[in-house]
Amino acid sequence: MICVMAASGEVGKGTVAALLAQGVDPASIVAAARNPEPLNTLNTEALNFRRADYRDEASMRTAFRGVETLILIPTKTPAAPRCNEHANALAAARAAGVKRVVFLSIQAATPASLFDVAPFILFAECATRQSGLRWTLARMSLYTDPIAEWAPELARTERLPYPLRDARIAYVSRRDVSQALAAIARSDNLNGEILELTGPAALSIPELAQAVSKATGSTVLFQSIGEEEYREICRKDNLPDEIVDILVTMYRAAEAQEFSRVTKDILALTGKASESMPDALARLLGHQSQP
Repeated sequence: MICVMAASGEVGKGTVAALLAQGVDPASIVAAARNPEPLNTLNTEALNFRRADYRDEASMRTAFRGVETLILIPTKTPAAPRCNEHANALAAARAAGVKRVVFLSIQAATPASLFDVAPFILFAECATRQSGLRWTLARMSLYTDPIAEWAPELARTERLPYPLRDARIAYVSRRDVSQALAAIARSDNLNGEILELTGPAALSIPELAQAVSKATGSTVLFQSIGEEEYREICRKDNLPDEIVDILVTMYRAAEAQEFSRVTKDILALTGKASESMPDALARLLGHQSQP
């Protein structure tokens, strides 16, 4: 059996859907989440919906029974408690007899990273490798999807304000990450491998603005701003300060080119090239890009 933990987020639900699309028997899939009830929208009665909370090791031990491959998708908890969550998951996996863990990591998994989440990622990767279980690490770049969510506002204001100058980012869609995770879980030949899930190109921020302009039919220009101005924009959107702090360090990491590496690992895993930013925006915005 393959378990997706947690299956309640966008990537988790996407990974369950990808497993089904790739021909995995629904009865062989466990969709685990703190609140599994909403997962019934996946529209299959044969799926195993099980309650599991990263903060509750006992709940995970129960949810992981009979599971051979466990896909761990991290939460958005701050870095320090997130380390405890991951340790709980690994302990529960060992106790339940899980054989293999697939962990969704990030490209900024280096000791010198400027990203505040990197300490958790480094701990989680090391703990996974030293867990005694077979493992595969999937390091992803930054998601395309939030750009599409922001696109209507960008089109209205006609500017893309980021605390960046020279960054290049290999944006990847949640759909591609989900499909890659499903393919990794289905493979028996990726033990001990570290893969990188990226888009097909590392875009500069002016190039990103051009893609948004084409997708929305409005002229959107990149505007490099300072971190404090970016914080003010986030506060106006009612983002909690702790989330804003994480975003600021994420962009510092991006400026240091921590998300610029491009690979073809998604193509190798799924047989399909990863989505370009224009194609992903067109799909996510529900229409074809403007000519």
